[in-house]
Amino acid sequence: MAHFGNRIRAARAERGWSQDDLAQRSGLHANTIRKIERTIAEPGDLKESTRLCLAHGLGVTVKELDALYQPAVVPQQQGDPNGGIPVINRAPAGGPVDYEHMSLDAGVGWDYVPRIGSGVHDPTAFAFVVVGDSMMPEFHEGDTVICSPQAAIRDGDAVFVRLGAERDSTCTFKRVFNRGLSVELIPDNRRYPPMLVLKEHIVRMSKVVAKWVRYD
Repeated sequence: MAHFGNRIRAARAERGWSQDDLAQRSGLHANTIRKIERTIAEPGDLKESTRLCLAHGLGVTVKELDALYQPAVVPQQQGDPNGGIPVINRAPAGGPVDYEHMSLDAGVGWDYVPRIGSGVHDPTAFAFVVVGDSMMPEFHEGDTVICSPQAAIRDGDAVFVRLGAERDSTCTFKRVFNRGLSVELIPDNRRYPPMLVLKEHIVRMSKVVAKWVRYD
């Protein structure tokens, strides 16, 4: 079941706001925002007044706020008889967004890319669908991109990055450059700002090795 608190966290992260920012905009205490994101499972667990303040802070109606709650679980196939590469989630080519409910990261997927003809031999390879335009012109929204966790990463490589709780457990898709104790994540579309992230805050970083194009 999708956790409502995580949906609120995702909506906040999409706007580039901290928990304190959302608290100020909504007129709620920062501790209330932290509690909502950590413990509130569904909209009905909140008082009506709190939901109203939260909706105001996010710039949506209460109905739109409630619609963030999606109790339906994305179907997960338990393996692929043809050995396809699992498409595990959607990664934003833009600001980082909530990772947890963009599908599972466990070797299974909601779709599969054929491994034959992909040129990818890493058995742990996975794929994601690009969201946003910050990696244009090479990567467009809707492209399916394949990553190899076993591939060596060098400066300038396009990478999928999953961040830890220190960065709200978000994920993003950028080019990476080593900066000592940190990495700089830079979009190809320079209308978007770069991100500087401590290496210790990175849960996973995998190199993009292919882009899968369907010809119908």
